Amino acid sequence: MPQADEKRQTRLKTLLFNEKRQLWNELRTELFEKLGEGLHTQYDIPQDIGEQGMLALLEDTGLAVIDIRREQLTQMEEVLAKFEEGNYGICEDCGEEIDEARLRVAPYVPCCVSCQKQREGPASLPGLTL
Repeated sequence: MPQADEKRQTRLKTLLFNEKRQLWNELRTELFEKLGEGLHTQYDIPQDIGEQGMLALLEDTGLAVIDIRREQLTQMEEVLAKFEEGNYGICEDCGEEIDEARLRVAPYVPCCVSCQKQREGPASLPGLTL
């Protein structure tokens, strides 16, 4: 493997592990700090119906965020498997390397910008005919 490819792989691996660490930290924060003991002890304090509804909404929202983080971690495991196979950072459509700047912003993308545009097709605006 050429040295440039090895350096790219090292950068991509660091990117993926940093992203995974961040996702786990966000999940832990949601679970323990926002939904942890503090929220549950609120239910021990007498409240009116409005306050109980607000706490239920906050808890549901927290659970939705946790579910999003769980899905992101699942995607991260799939991406790490692709990395181990040597397929990470390679466009699924054209086989070219995906730009590292794109991977830093969206580490789960399966294809390059050009192929993504082709997948999405031409933008259709109401009232616009081509």
